[in-house]
Amino acid sequence: MGKSLKYEETEQSLKYLADNLVIAPESDRKLLNLSQPEATPLRQCDIILASTCDIRKKFEADRQNPTVHILIFSLEGKAILFAEDHYRKGTPVEPGQVVILPAHYAHCYVMDGPAWKAIWFYLADTDTWHQVRNSKPHIRQSITMPELVNAMEGFWSESLRNETRARLAARHYAELIVLNIERELDMEESSGNREMRQQLYKLWDIVGGNLGREWTVAALAEEVGISPQHLYRVSLNLCGHKPMEMVTLLRMRNAQELLINTNYKVKVIAGLVGYGDAFSFSAAFKKHTGKSPRQFQKENRKEVQPEVIKWNVRKRTHLKGATK
Repeated sequence: MGKSLKYEETEQSLKYLADNLVIAPESDRKLLNLSQPEATPLRQCDIILASTCDIRKKFEADRQNPTVHILIFSLEGKAILFAEDHYRKGTPVEPGQVVILPAHYAHCYVMDGPAWKAIWFYLADTDTWHQVRNSKPHIRQSITMPELVNAMEGFWSESLRNETRARLAARHYAELIVLNIERELDMEESSGNREMRQQLYKLWDIVGGNLGREWTVAALAEEVGISPQHLYRVSLNLCGHKPMEMVTLLRMRNAQELLINTNYKVKVIAGLVGYGDAFSFSAAFKKHTGKSPRQFQKENRKEVQPEVIKWNVRKRTHLKGATK
């Protein structure tokens, strides 16, 4: 859930990624709790920090060799970025703009005025965010800011409510946060890569709605209209996973949701996500998560009322009805 940090906590949480940090005690910072189960989509996509800062009076951050990619969505107020060719003069950061700071590029930014409100994301320097690796520090107009703000606020709101539907809603808001960051960073790619990535998004959406199907690389390639060899290459390049690894990832994510949010038996979940029996599913699940389905369920779920859970995997909704 989101939480406001005291000045000392805010300073400490930022300093591990900043060589020099100046922040006024009046500033307020709200962090997403990435350790809770609902934030799993964020962790799985190598997002290591997500926060909203309402900065007052004074702020300055200086990083000489950051080990992560940093995204800053400027909501209100102004700042100045010093990086690359503009390290001396600086470049203004206006409301509605996104600042993209790839790892290992020196930069500094300061507040320009009495207040600045922005959303921060720290992304691990992995293949998941390969779009950022090939760019330099720059500023441009954001294409996802309103949707991103709504998703962040929705996650905080739902994660505060201790009930099954709220936890499920918070997880979906986390997925929306990831989706909108991906949409924003797709602008960093070539038009050819963007088009292929959109095709892959559609493919994985089809797979997610048909997890019980016996998928093969050939069947996946047929859905996209390309050769299996080409699908293998673009999936590995643009998604960071081989095609069948993506299928397994989708199955495991859906299985985790079912284990957390339903009373279904393991053998039922196994069938819903495409495994012929509980044994093969349990082996695959443990290989993926390091835990058995029952252990994962015990550690991550809260009591679910039997009469309100009936999961429709294809439509990704839960309806009133008896459990299986």
